[in-house]
Amino acid sequence: MKLFGIKKFSIQKGFTLIELLIVIAILGILAAGILVAINPVQKINQAKDANAKSDIGQIATALQAYFTVNSAYPPDLDTLVTPSNELKVLPSTTTYTYTRAGDNLNASVRYTLFVPVGANTLWCWRSSTGTAVAATTCPAP
Repeated sequence: MKLFGIKKFSIQKGFTLIELLIVIAILGILAAGILVAINPVQKINQAKDANAKSDIGQIATALQAYFTVNSAYPPDLDTLVTPSNELKVLPSTTTYTYTRAGDNLNASVRYTLFVPVGANTLWCWRSSTGTAVAATTCPAP
């Protein structure tokens, strides 16, 4: 239908620009809220800590096997890989601190946690206890 030379549309199909912008803004707000709730950096750090705890468990098992055969702990962790083959490869994704007592009968392995467990900032395995625990300090063996 023409009215004064202007065509009049009676039905419009689709969304207006304002409607699309409002939907995009709402989705952006929801996405930002989900990211804040999930905190991906903390989840990544927790995964790193879980991996390191598992690695320390494997290192502890290898140290105990080495001690059973040699009646002493090795001078360093590399010894578990090269001559004794207790480990196929030494975990290298993180830094572990290995300490051996002067009598070679006690040892400890520690790792600094990314996400502390309460006030405990270290994951520590000691041969004297045979367990790995979260601790504030990991005393020398």
